[in-house]
Amino acid sequence: MAYVRPLSNGRFRADIRLKGVVKNKTFPSESLAHSWSEHMEHQIRSIPLLNQTQLASLSDDEIQSMGGTELFKLLGIDLFAVRHAVKLDAINALSKKELLQLPPPRNRMHGRG
Repeated sequence: MAYVRPLSNGRFRADIRLKGVVKNKTFPSESLAHSWSEHMEHQIRSIPLLNQTQLASLSDDEIQSMGGTELFKLLGIDLFAVRHAVKLDAINALSKKELLQLPPPRNRMHGRG
């Protein structure tokens, strides 16, 4: 549940504690604080309901608008693993011998990637 309170400098602070997630942010107006807190509470409730396909299809902009990767982590969702599940499954299916036969990764730091 969100709690919005006035600060001595005339700004408003919104605090959210929901499903183990603690978020807060300061705003110039009370209405902006309430709007943000309602949006964040909605995201905290709805993100865990997304299936793997929906999570994998989210763009970076959509993730940011939903609260950012930090919020997903707080909710126990590993976006890296979701996005790379097919690759990780293929790697995990390889035997030790097959893994040792893979070429070393190209060094991307020196412009060869």
